[in-house]
Amino acid sequence: MRALANGLLWGGCAVAVLGATQPWWTAGERTSITGGQATSGAALALVLAAVAGAFLSRWLPLLGRRVVLGLVALLAAGGVPVALGAVAPAVPGSTLGDALALVATPWRWVYVAGAALAAVGAVLALLAGPPRLRPASTPDPTLDAWKALDAGDDPTMDAGERGVGGGEPTKRPQ
Repeated sequence: MRALANGLLWGGCAVAVLGATQPWWTAGERTSITGGQATSGAALALVLAAVAGAFLSRWLPLLGRRVVLGLVALLAAGGVPVALGAVAPAVPGSTLGDALALVATPWRWVYVAGAALAAVGAVLALLAGPPRLRPASTPDPTLDAWKALDAGDDPTMDAGERGVGGGEPTKRPQ
Protein backbone atom coordinates (compact mmCIF):
# COMPACT_ATOMS: atom_id res chain seq x y z
CA MET A 1 0.00 0.00 0.00
CA ARG A 2 2.92 2.29 0.71
CA ALA A 3 4.24 1.89 -2.84
CA LEU A 4 0.81 2.66 -4.31
CA ALA A 5 0.48 5.74 -2.10
CA ASN A 6 3.91 7.05 -3.09
CA GLY A 7 3.26 6.34 -6.74
CA LEU A 8 -0.05 8.21 -6.69
CA LEU A 9 1.39 11.10 -4.71
CA TRP A 10 4.51 11.66 -6.81
CA GLY A 11 2.89 10.74 -10.12
CA GLY A 12 -0.08 13.01 -9.44
CA CYS A 13 2.21 15.89 -8.52
CA ALA A 14 4.24 15.40 -11.71
CA VAL A 15 1.10 15.31 -13.86
CA ALA A 16 -0.28 18.41 -12.11
CA VAL A 17 2.95 20.37 -12.60
CA LEU A 18 2.94 19.42 -16.27
CA GLY A 19 -0.73 20.38 -16.62
CA ALA A 20 -0.23 23.75 -14.89
CA THR A 21 2.58 24.76 -17.23
CA GLN A 22 0.78 23.87 -20.48
CA PRO A 23 -1.72 26.09 -22.35
CA TRP A 24 -5.27 25.77 -21.07
CA TRP A 25 -6.67 28.06 -23.78
CA THR A 26 -5.37 29.02 -27.19
CA ALA A 27 -6.38 31.68 -29.68
CA GLY A 28 -4.83 31.23 -33.05
CA GLU A 29 -1.31 29.94 -33.41
CA ARG A 30 0.52 32.53 -31.36
CA THR A 31 -1.69 33.23 -28.37
CA SER A 32 -2.00 30.80 -25.48
CA ILE A 33 -2.85 31.11 -21.82
CA THR A 34 -1.20 28.61 -19.48
CA GLY A 35 -2.70 27.32 -16.27
CA GLY A 36 -0.33 29.45 -14.26
CA GLN A 37 -1.43 32.57 -16.11
CA ALA A 38 -5.14 31.71 -15.90
CA THR A 39 -5.02 31.19 -12.12
CA SER A 40 -2.47 33.95 -11.38
CA GLY A 41 0.05 31.28 -10.43
CA ALA A 42 -2.13 29.65 -7.78
CA ALA A 43 -2.43 26.31 -9.58
CA LEU A 44 1.32 25.88 -9.90
CA ALA A 45 2.02 27.24 -6.40
CA LEU A 46 -0.37 24.77 -4.77
CA VAL A 47 1.12 21.74 -6.47
CA LEU A 48 4.72 22.87 -5.86
CA ALA A 49 3.93 23.35 -2.16
CA ALA A 50 2.46 19.83 -2.15
CA VAL A 51 5.67 18.49 -3.72
CA ALA A 52 7.78 20.24 -1.09
CA GLY A 53 5.61 18.85 1.71
CA ALA A 54 5.75 15.33 0.27
CA PHE A 55 9.54 15.58 0.10
CA LEU A 56 9.75 16.91 3.66
CA SER A 57 7.51 14.19 5.07
CA ARG A 58 10.14 11.57 4.28
CA TRP A 59 12.38 12.81 7.11
CA LEU A 60 9.92 13.83 9.79
CA PRO A 61 8.95 11.87 12.89
CA LEU A 62 5.52 10.25 12.98
CA LEU A 63 3.48 13.21 14.29
CA GLY A 64 5.17 15.70 11.98
CA ARG A 65 4.74 13.31 9.06
CA ARG A 66 1.00 13.06 9.72
CA VAL A 67 0.58 16.81 9.95
CA VAL A 68 2.57 17.50 6.78
CA LEU A 69 0.87 14.75 4.76
CA GLY A 70 -2.51 16.14 5.85
CA LEU A 71 -1.44 19.56 4.58
CA VAL A 72 -0.17 18.00 1.35
CA ALA A 73 -3.57 16.38 0.82
CA LEU A 74 -5.30 19.72 1.40
CA LEU A 75 -2.93 21.58 -0.92
CA ALA A 76 -3.34 19.05 -3.71
CA ALA A 77 -7.11 18.91 -3.30
CA GLY A 78 -7.21 22.71 -3.23
CA GLY A 79 -5.83 22.76 -6.75
CA VAL A 80 -9.02 21.19 -8.10
CA PRO A 81 -11.42 24.08 -7.30
CA VAL A 82 -8.76 26.58 -8.34
CA ALA A 83 -8.52 24.96 -11.77
CA LEU A 84 -12.27 24.54 -12.12
CA GLY A 85 -12.84 28.18 -11.16
CA ALA A 86 -10.38 29.52 -13.71
CA VAL A 87 -12.07 31.45 -16.48
CA ALA A 88 -10.67 32.23 -19.88
CA PRO A 89 -9.30 35.76 -19.83
CA ALA A 90 -9.88 38.19 -22.66
CA VAL A 91 -7.30 38.04 -25.42
CA PRO A 92 -5.37 41.33 -25.46
CA GLY A 93 -6.09 43.44 -28.51
CA SER A 94 -9.19 41.51 -29.55
CA THR A 95 -12.42 43.22 -30.41
CA LEU A 96 -15.89 41.93 -31.02
CA GLY A 97 -15.22 41.75 -34.75
CA ASP A 98 -12.08 39.62 -34.46
CA ALA A 99 -12.24 36.02 -35.58
CA LEU A 100 -9.91 34.95 -32.76
CA ALA A 101 -11.75 33.03 -30.08
CA LEU A 102 -10.26 31.17 -27.17
CA VAL A 103 -10.35 27.40 -27.55
CA ALA A 104 -10.02 25.22 -24.45
CA THR A 105 -7.38 22.50 -24.40
CA PRO A 106 -7.43 19.31 -22.30
CA TRP A 107 -4.47 20.42 -20.13
CA ARG A 108 -6.79 21.94 -17.54
CA TRP A 109 -8.38 18.53 -17.00
CA VAL A 110 -4.96 16.90 -16.90
CA TYR A 111 -4.09 19.26 -14.05
CA VAL A 112 -7.35 18.46 -12.23
CA ALA A 113 -6.71 14.72 -12.57
CA GLY A 114 -3.10 15.07 -11.36
CA ALA A 115 -4.08 17.19 -8.36
CA ALA A 116 -6.82 14.73 -7.41
CA LEU A 117 -4.43 11.76 -7.71
CA ALA A 118 -1.85 13.56 -5.57
CA ALA A 119 -4.48 14.24 -2.90
CA VAL A 120 -5.56 10.58 -2.88
CA GLY A 121 -1.90 9.50 -2.71
CA ALA A 122 -1.27 11.80 0.27
CA VAL A 123 -4.28 10.38 2.12
CA LEU A 124 -3.15 6.81 1.37
CA ALA A 125 0.38 7.63 2.54
CA LEU A 126 -1.12 9.05 5.71
CA LEU A 127 -3.07 5.85 6.31
CA ALA A 128 -0.17 3.55 5.37
CA GLY A 129 1.78 4.48 8.48
CA PRO A 130 5.42 5.37 8.94
CA PRO A 131 8.05 4.08 6.54
CA ARG A 132 10.15 1.13 7.67
CA LEU A 133 13.45 1.98 9.28
CA ARG A 134 16.70 0.77 7.85
CA PRO A 135 18.72 -1.84 9.75
CA ALA A 136 21.18 -0.55 12.32
CA SER A 137 24.24 -2.02 10.60
CA THR A 138 26.65 0.38 8.98
CA PRO A 139 27.94 0.16 5.43
CA ASP A 140 31.46 0.88 6.72
CA PRO A 141 33.37 -2.32 7.67
CA THR A 142 35.94 -0.28 9.61
CA LEU A 143 33.24 1.09 11.86
CA ASP A 144 31.85 -2.43 12.31
CA ALA A 145 35.32 -3.60 13.39
CA TRP A 146 35.54 -0.84 15.98
CA LYS A 147 32.09 -1.74 17.29
CA ALA A 148 33.22 -5.36 17.58
CA LEU A 149 36.27 -4.26 19.58
CA ASP A 150 34.03 -2.23 21.86
CA ALA A 151 31.87 -5.32 22.39
CA GLY A 152 34.94 -7.31 23.48
CA ASP A 153 35.71 -9.34 20.33
CA ASP A 154 39.39 -10.06 19.71
CA PRO A 155 40.16 -9.72 15.99
CA THR A 156 43.45 -11.65 16.40
CA MET A 157 41.60 -14.90 17.13
CA ASP A 158 40.14 -16.93 14.31
CA ALA A 159 36.43 -17.73 14.28
CA GLY A 160 36.91 -21.20 15.80
CA GLU A 161 38.68 -19.83 18.86
CA ARG A 162 36.00 -17.23 19.61
CA GLY A 163 32.93 -18.20 21.58
CA VAL A 164 29.41 -17.65 20.42
CA GLY A 165 29.29 -14.27 22.15
CA GLY A 166 32.68 -13.40 20.73
CA GLY A 167 34.25 -12.49 24.10
CA GLU A 168 36.04 -15.46 25.69
CA PRO A 169 37.80 -18.09 23.61
CA THR A 170 36.58 -21.64 23.75
CA LYS A 171 38.90 -24.34 25.11
CA ARG A 172 40.64 -26.52 22.55
CA PRO A 173 40.62 -30.26 23.08
CA GLN A 174 44.14 -31.59 23.87
